Parts: sequence; C-alpha cells; structure tokens
Amino acid sequence: MSNFMKTAIAIILLAVVLVIGYRVMNPDDTTIGDAMDATGEAASDAMDATGEAASDAMDATEEAAEDTAEAVEEAYDDMTTEEEPAPMEVEPAPMEEPAPAE
Repeated sequence: MSNFMKTAIAIILLAVVLVIGYRVMNPDDTTIGDAMDATGEAASDAMDATGEAASDAMDATEEAAEDTAEAVEEAYDDMTTEEEPAPMEVEPAPMEEPAPAE
C-alpha cells in the first residue's frame, strides 16, 4: 500500500471519528433534516399568508369596483332624468310709444 492510500484512509477514519464524537457530545443540535422541515414550514406559512393577502386585496378591489359602478350609475341617472324645465318668468319689455312725426 502506498503512503498516499495510508494517508487517505487515516484522514477518512479521523473524519468519521470526529463526526461521531461531535454527534455524541451535541445531540440537541439541529440536523439538516430538521432545518429543512423548519424551512418548509416557514415557506408554507408564507405562502398561506400571501394567498390570504391576495384574496383580501381581490375582495377589496371588487367592493371598490361595485361602489364605483353604483356611483357612476347614479350620476348617469341624475344627468339623464327628464324633468320639466321651470317655467320662464319673463316680463314683457315696456313698449315705447312711437315718436310724433313732424
């Protein structure tokens, strides 16, 4: 066996021992799986909140559009209603007497 192979095996064994020792000494550390689960839950919560906010925005927009339509309809009705015009109260102008012919 070459020195390179011996060194590689020693490094791999040392890494395995260090990883096992670390896991034994710190069992409460968050694992990658736990971190992925927490990230997935946070992403799910964010998507739910975004969907709810979008739904609320759509409802508010629909209500505003309905209010605008009602206001436009009322304004149109006010402009097109046929009301009788008020009678004109015009006094006839006084007639001038013709000037005497000379």
